[in-house]
Amino acid sequence: MTFCFGYPSDLHQAYAFYCARYQNITYKEFLKLRITEFMYKLSSIPESEPLYNIMKSRIINVNDIKNKDERKHWRKLQRDNKIPDIYLSKEEIMWELSKKVKEKL
Repeated sequence: MTFCFGYPSDLHQAYAFYCARYQNITYKEFLKLRITEFMYKLSSIPESEPLYNIMKSRIINVNDIKNKDERKHWRKLQRDNKIPDIYLSKEEIMWELSKKVKEKL
């Protein structure tokens, strides 16, 4: 399954799943979970969870789906759940870094 730790929407969905299924913890505590613990729990996600369909939509090959309506459904989910391509040029990165450094001074 495809899950992006750097994508806020995925983290929010994972937090909701974790709280509903395991324990209600703060978001700050959730972010401090060990990666192995989190991945074990994420690997046992039931199909009834919205996060399951989000992750499945990123890896499913819609060309293998014979039913036209189902293929259309999964294509829509793929568009809706696509991880955005975020690209910053070297200049933009340097500008952001220098701005952060100036804020610290």
